[in-house]
Amino acid sequence: MRNIVALCATALALASPGVAQAQGASFSPAPGTYVFTGSVEVKKNLPVWTTCNLTFTVNVSATGTATSTASLTGAFPCTGITFTGGPFVTDGLAPPTISLLEVADVTINIPPVPPFAADSCFGTLYAVWGGNGPPNPRTIEFQDPLSDTPDAGSPGSQPNCKIKGTVSQNPADTQLNIN
Repeated sequence: MRNIVALCATALALASPGVAQAQGASFSPAPGTYVFTGSVEVKKNLPVWTTCNLTFTVNVSATGTATSTASLTGAFPCTGITFTGGPFVTDGLAPPTISLLEVADVTINIPPVPPFAADSCFGTLYAVWGGNGPPNPRTIEFQDPLSDTPDAGSPGSQPNCKIKGTVSQNPADTQLNIN
């Protein structure tokens, strides 16, 4: 049910004129650095999903705007998959309450995995914001196909870069809010 609600919210947000543009969400407490970690699955050229550990860091400026960075760790090919071009402008979408996180202009580089050549994706990465608490911890959920990022060489063609899974803040840390 949660996935259906998120996909409907996304479809509405992307179909409404001007809604897919930056909404100017306010991130707090400001300034601050908020780290989300967890296990996700990624896929592009390979026929199977690969499990990796994702660290997603949101940096909030004194004015309440945000940028983010991401990195994957784990067994090969996780260590070779990189997010470049950051820090990425990050915003919240789907008013009146923030339900989606938008990470703009993300480049994802994939190492060669013979017989597959190196590849890359570029575009906006969307994820479901778990909401301001309680409960804690805050979460960011990457969903397939919501979080797909287009192939850099042939946007609109397949395969896209895919990611699914949930990352969370440590509940003992100061929790991020998006309004």
